[in-house]
Amino acid sequence: MSRRFDPDIPSSLALDLFQPKPNVLYSLDAAAHLAGVPRRSILIYCRAGLVRPVFQPPYGVMAFTEEAIHTVRRIEYVRAIHGIDVAWIKTMFDLLDEVERLRAEVRFLRNH
Repeated sequence: MSRRFDPDIPSSLALDLFQPKPNVLYSLDAAAHLAGVPRRSILIYCRAGLVRPVFQPPYGVMAFTEEAIHTVRRIEYVRAIHGIDVAWIKTMFDLLDEVERLRAEVRFLRNH
């Protein structure tokens, strides 16, 4: 049986459940808690290049921004709804980044 997405039905996977504060760094444990995922998931996403932690001196402790937490939530949403694995999500995010880069280039060229 396939689950269909219905935007009118509230979902526990909704992307807007948590609004992290801007300019605040969160520890790995706090980021995992706020994103609703195990720590291991965030580490896997970091290793795959989907999430980039900020390393805080002097000990190089991993910290995460609000953007990283939103990215983790996006990844979890895509995995839950579409069943896509991490490698495909990485490809999809890379393509989306490329589209945004090309859009910015087109906007620049139109203005000059």
